[in-house]
Amino acid sequence: MTHESGSLMGHSPHYRWWALGVVMLSLFLPVLDTTIVNVALPYMIGSLDTNQDEVRWVITAYSMAFAVSTLASAWLRTVFGIKNLYLGSIVLFVASSFFAGISPNLNLMIVFRVLQAVGGGIMMPLGFTIITEAFPAPERPKAFGFFGIVVVLAPTIGPILGGWLVDNMNWRDVFFINVPFGFLSFFFTMFILKKDRSHTLVPFDYAGFISLGTALSFLLVGLTEGERWGWTAFFVYECWAVASVSFWIYVITAFLVKHPLIDLSIFRDLDFVLIMVANFFRAIGLFGRMFLLPLFVQTFNAFTATDAGLVLLPSSLMAGIAMPVLGAVSAKGSDSFKRGLLVAGFLMLAFSQFLYAFLMGVPSMSQIIVAQLVFGLSMGMLNALLSSIPQTLVAPRHIGLASSLQSNMLQIGGALGVAVLGNILDHQEADFYSQYQSNVTHHAYFYQRVLSFLSQSAQHGLPTADPTARTGAMVIGLAQTQAAISAYNETFIVAGLMALLGIPMILLMKKLSQRHDPSQGTLSGKPEVVHGGFE
Repeated sequence: MTHESGSLMGHSPHYRWWALGVVMLSLFLPVLDTTIVNVALPYMIGSLDTNQDEVRWVITAYSMAFAVSTLASAWLRTVFGIKNLYLGSIVLFVASSFFAGISPNLNLMIVFRVLQAVGGGIMMPLGFTIITEAFPAPERPKAFGFFGIVVVLAPTIGPILGGWLVDNMNWRDVFFINVPFGFLSFFFTMFILKKDRSHTLVPFDYAGFISLGTALSFLLVGLTEGERWGWTAFFVYECWAVASVSFWIYVITAFLVKHPLIDLSIFRDLDFVLIMVANFFRAIGLFGRMFLLPLFVQTFNAFTATDAGLVLLPSSLMAGIAMPVLGAVSAKGSDSFKRGLLVAGFLMLAFSQFLYAFLMGVPSMSQIIVAQLVFGLSMGMLNALLSSIPQTLVAPRHIGLASSLQSNMLQIGGALGVAVLGNILDHQEADFYSQYQSNVTHHAYFYQRVLSFLSQSAQHGLPTADPTARTGAMVIGLAQTQAAISAYNETFIVAGLMALLGIPMILLMKKLSQRHDPSQGTLSGKPEVVHGGFE
């Protein structure tokens, strides 16, 4: 029989761990969907009668809707309560996954991908809030250490699982796989998660939602399309213009309405701002690495897409082992210890990027694995604290808002990391190739050595084409390869430097521990609070 709180575990002293398990299970799916669909895109082109440019909106629309929907989660919580809203979001995500899987054309596919993202986007900040409210402040780093496994492991498993489903079953199964696991998470949520108490309902900030949602959407589209069309393309400039104007419209309206979507007073706390910026640099390191490394090993190690996905697995496993342990250790440490751990984490993250920055040729498998293990350890050092500190710095009424902002910071940081690093990679490769090609003349020592070898081979009767023509082709091919390696070297250096930018943010923070105890809230059975920035 369920407790009056609506939970079978309502009186259990271990309720907080049951709640954490529910959040980890349910949020694994929307995070997984950020990457699992990518491998199915080529198969959608034929099945949905579309082309490569149009099918990209299956990914872009999901990212946009996911980011925008997080903005409304705090207000919706005041309307429905956190348990009902969480259950509804799971239902929306699972149902949309099923209908996306049976979509007969691209337009319907995009519609259901948007609805799928709305469900996932609402769930994400609610998950952060549930964990924060269920755990007392000293235990939150440990809790977020376990939760961080989802953030790191799900995007890694996505391409691997998606590739297996596409190769052995059907591309539509990348959507159908959400259905059984979604039902399972709904069942556990229904019987484990507590209901929270009612909140004061305030008017919804429609102007703020539309303006800020528009700014986020066009920012993400500009970052996504800028890499493909070029940063000077007129369409990209239009995206930047719309995003900028919409953002400033929001800032103006936020001072005019009584209950803004985002209470800007939260940014008066410099420590909160600094930890959010640190989260931004963490997202660049995490998602930028997940973008660069598969491309790198597919290009130089001739790995298949599935094997390239498997290369990411050692770092995820290392992070999965390190995060709960370091989260538990940091929970008992002082502010100085936490600061030292975060600084060491960013140093380790930068070092893991620099390990790819000085390659002279194709890396061995041992080099790749060592670098991945270092990267996984850095994520283990960073994720638990960076995920838990923002909610502990704010007043109880701002927990939902802090969760939404953190979710958006990961989205924007990840998109910017992929866009900037991808742009640097493309431009550096072109510059290096131009430089190397200009140095390749018929009188160059390396050119003469290759020509001499091929000429001698032809004289000894070995089958070979015109030595001069083949020498030119071989030298150009080698120049292209070396230009690509040099470009990756430079790009990984930039990625490492971006990681180092997180260190000043940590050092400038005055306090890393809680100033308020948000656990004195609804899910831990304490006095009622109002969340999401609403008075």
